[in-house]
Amino acid sequence: MSEDGADDERGLLGDDERFEHALGPDVPSVDVPSVSIPGEDGADGGEDAGAVDESDAFDADVDPEVSRTFWRLVLVFDVALFSIAVGPMFVYFWGDWSVGGPLTALGAVTFGYGVREYRAFRRSRAADSPEPAPDGGTEAGVDLETDAGADEG
Repeated sequence: MSEDGADDERGLLGDDERFEHALGPDVPSVDVPSVSIPGEDGADGGEDAGAVDESDAFDADVDPEVSRTFWRLVLVFDVALFSIAVGPMFVYFWGDWSVGGPLTALGAVTFGYGVREYRAFRRSRAADSPEPAPDGGTEAGVDLETDAGADEG
């Protein structure tokens, strides 16, 4: 095809209006709201001076001990889930007890470790803050002392 449209037998390429609506629907627009922080007057003069960056707000609200424990337990339970799922598959499909047996045992031990660490963390947090939650109940709607007492018996 040549650039001057010589190969255009019916003259379709020069008619922009004919193909303009055939390309599809209009691109939707999105209005993104900004969040202003009370007490800040936007002294730096930017339009979004009071806008909150979600990653900064998240980092400021999370206790480092809670974050560290959370991600450690995520890794522990991921290993447990993988091992408990794959170990029996080795045994059932390949009859390989030398791989499947230890994998299944690793999963069970890792899961037990994760549950023990989770409960210990919950007990330590309950001991650190004995006051009830503002709604008159306990934290997250769970009675922490009853949960901690259930671990002993």
